[in-house]
Amino acid sequence: MARIFDHGHKSTLALRRRKGFLLQQIDVPADLLRASVVERVGRCGKATCRCHHGGAMHGPFYYLTQCLAVGKMNKFLLKTEEQQMSARVGVEHFHVLQEQMEELSQINAELLRRGERLLPE
Repeated sequence: MARIFDHGHKSTLALRRRKGFLLQQIDVPADLLRASVVERVGRCGKATCRCHHGGAMHGPFYYLTQCLAVGKMNKFLLKTEEQQMSARVGVEHFHVLQEQMEELSQINAELLRRGERLLPE
């Protein structure tokens, strides 16, 4: 769900200034990931293993998951601490960019509602 920014009470000048600030701040990091890091624990296939008899389960294991299309998932194991950290940072960078883009979109919608131009003349 998108965060709702309350720009309805701001002046058009204030909206244009905020828009200019956002456009200066928006940066697309090279490590951007639209994905999730998922932590899992589980049981193995060995019937005699402790994980089947009330003992600790195996894991945690960390996976990167991406939904590419309906019914099409990309998922793989993040084997090292470095991969796990890189994935978390890339996912966080995506969320920051997404929030900036959402605010920019809501400002543009408010400007359109007021009959204003979106692009400078």
